[in-house]
Amino acid sequence: MTGIIRWIAVVLAFSPGSASAQSAGIVGRWATQGFGSIVEMQPCRDQRQSVCGRIRWLWEMNDAQGQERIDIKNPDRSFRGRPIIGIEIMRGFRETAPGIWTGGSIYNPDDGRTYTGTIRLRQGMLVLKGCAFGIVCQTQNWRRPEEILAAVR
Repeated sequence: MTGIIRWIAVVLAFSPGSASAQSAGIVGRWATQGFGSIVEMQPCRDQRQSVCGRIRWLWEMNDAQGQERIDIKNPDRSFRGRPIIGIEIMRGFRETAPGIWTGGSIYNPDDGRTYTGTIRLRQGMLVLKGCAFGIVCQTQNWRRPEEILAAVR
């Protein structure tokens, strides 16, 4: 209950034209393409005007040996033992135009690399574009988990 009250207070604290109030469109949980994980988007802890995203659920919780999946490919050796669930994979996105968030980075625990990114909100779907070196890019479409579940009922 306290988390909900805190979230409402944050939203109400900003005018409708502020970045934080506008970011509410992408705040919440999103299923990644292929439903491999669920990422929760929320205002960043240290930069409330920006949006960050954490892995909250994985389709495959364990590795091939049956152990909890950990961040084994992280370039920082001190992070390689941390569980994948809970990792902040998206950081520092700011709404720079209506329905468009830029300036952030996307960490991919599958390869240990961090990419520049852009997020677009289109017809209730997140369209994420991650790029390496600004030229090699990949796009994914994320949907709200409850919309996917409603569609299969």
